[in-house]
Amino acid sequence: MTTLEEEHDFAKPWAKRRVKTYAWCSAFTVTVAVGSIIGVGVGWIPMVPLTGVIACFLFMTPVFVMFGASWINAPGETRTTLEKANEFQMLWFCIAGAASELWWEVAWLVGDLAGWMHITDQQRWGWVFWYYGINDVRYLNSDGPLWAMELVVVIGAAVLLFSWWKLRNAGNDPDKRIRPLWWSFATMSAMLTVFFIYFVAEARHGFPNFPRHAFWDVSIILIYENLPWMIAPVVSLPFVAKQLGYLYGKRAQQAASVGSNRQTAQPAVAVGAHSN
Repeated sequence: MTTLEEEHDFAKPWAKRRVKTYAWCSAFTVTVAVGSIIGVGVGWIPMVPLTGVIACFLFMTPVFVMFGASWINAPGETRTTLEKANEFQMLWFCIAGAASELWWEVAWLVGDLAGWMHITDQQRWGWVFWYYGINDVRYLNSDGPLWAMELVVVIGAAVLLFSWWKLRNAGNDPDKRIRPLWWSFATMSAMLTVFFIYFVAEARHGFPNFPRHAFWDVSIILIYENLPWMIAPVVSLPFVAKQLGYLYGKRAQQAASVGSNRQTAQPAVAVGAHSN
């Protein structure tokens, strides 16, 4: 019977140092995001493009910090590459789901349907949509294809969050892990496709809906803020495929072991029956 070259423990608790990093980064991001919305809304912070650039940089940077931290072992810790990748993707499922699409995009989808997204610089409480909309005016002009793309992304985020919950409770059981991993693989593939459609559709006509061409507007709002949605699936997809291969091998190994045990048990039964 063949054995797997390397064992992986996907149920291993995350190192406390990394968990603290994730918690502090999440708290900082939420504080900046909520503080910016309230600050602009009540008039403490000016509703100008620069506010969006600064706030975007501040609340997106912790995402990259968490990405990097997920691959770094704590002192004395040993993890396989696949275990690191699993932590990275589980982290991403939460960021993509609970921390982004299921609040900003859902609010925008509903607001666009209701006709509330034609926001101007006089509507201070709409700043969180306005700062991005002035860089991609489709968000302020009720664009049908964009609405469809965002709907797909929101559905995908819900699937990723559900997959996260299933995997979190699956331990190392191949049968419990394989199905949500397939869901996440298909979902990330679809979301990555939408990501490229979002930019390629604009590039085809010379970015007519991206009116602001200043360096910081393009680099921070349009690139830096969207970069995790390209990096995370590109990194995660090969490792999800590798984890699936490992789990299918593990399941086959377990099935072979059960079959071998049955074969060894049958002669013993036969001998007992013969002696009687």
